[in-house]
Amino acid sequence: MILRKLTANDEVAFTNYIKEQILSSGAIKGVRLEDGLDFTAYLSMLKSYENIPFENYEQSKYPSYQFILEDNDKIVGAVVIRPYLTKTLNEEYEGNIGYSVSPSERGKGYATKILSLAINEYKKLNPNSNEIYICCYKENIPSKRVIEKCGGVLVEELKGIVTPQKYLIKV
Repeated sequence: MILRKLTANDEVAFTNYIKEQILSSGAIKGVRLEDGLDFTAYLSMLKSYENIPFENYEQSKYPSYQFILEDNDKIVGAVVIRPYLTKTLNEEYEGNIGYSVSPSERGKGYATKILSLAINEYKKLNPNSNEIYICCYKENIPSKRVIEKCGGVLVEELKGIVTPQKYLIKV
C-alpha cells in the first residue's frame, strides 16, 4: 500500500475512481477537482496548486497537494492535503486534509491508513505546524471514528440539517 501523487499513467483508474464516488454518493471528497479539463490539463492544474505560495491566513487561494492511495495497483482512496489553514478553509469546514475511500473498498481499513499516511505527508509539507484540522459531518459515523482513531478531538460544530464538525489532531 502506498500514498503517491497522480501520474499520467493513472488517467483511466483515476477517472473510474471519480465516477464510482459520484455514482455512490453524488459527491467527490479527497479530490481537488475542476470539471471540464482533460487529464493532462488536470495534472497541470494540480501542479499549479502546489506552487501557490502561502502568504497569510486571509488569502483566498492556497497551496494543495493531491495524492492517491494505491493497493495492489488499484486506486482505493484519494486525499488532498492543504498544509496551511486559511480563513476560507477554516470557515467553510474544509480543514487541512480531505480524504475518501472508494465505495467498493470501504470497511477494509483504508480510511485509517490513508489518513495516517496523509498526516505523515502533512508533517513533511509543513514541518513548523503541530496542528491539523480535519472536518466531516457528524452524521458520517465511519469518518468520525477514523478521525478519532487518528487522534482527532472535536473542537467545533455547526448546527443545521447536517452538522459539520471540525476536529483537531496534534502532531
